[in-house]
Amino acid sequence: MADLRSLIATLRDDSADTAPQPDLAGLHTLVADARAAGLKVTLDERGDPAAVPAMPAIAIYRVVQESLANTLKHAHASRAEVTIDYRPGSVTVEVTDDGRGAPAAGGGHGLAGMRERVSALGGVLTAGPVPGGFAVRADLPVAGSGA
Repeated sequence: MADLRSLIATLRDDSADTAPQPDLAGLHTLVADARAAGLKVTLDERGDPAAVPAMPAIAIYRVVQESLANTLKHAHASRAEVTIDYRPGSVTVEVTDDGRGAPAAGGGHGLAGMRERVSALGGVLTAGPVPGGFAVRADLPVAGSGA
């Protein structure tokens, strides 16, 4: 069932049929692109990403990508922080900003798509207002990463 959910999440991604899947090395480009768009972004990676298998790596990338895109489009934020904590058996991704969050009725698949992608891998995604801004957090189990 998890494989099926993962396939559905991949098929829902419009770029999946024409572009190679992203990996964790692309996180620095995402951050650089957000900076070029005027957002002050920090990236704090803790631990060793080397043991993260392909599917969780893609999910991590997509959570950061969508979170930064939402921050730029909807939050009216001036800064964002991306923190990724690689631990044996799990990864936590957190993207926080100093904006006001997205409108209640969004027209895209952003947060729902992130939830589906993370859930398909056995993880949990939470998103919502926090003091001083908005936060997206994904907790993913990572099989084979030294659990």
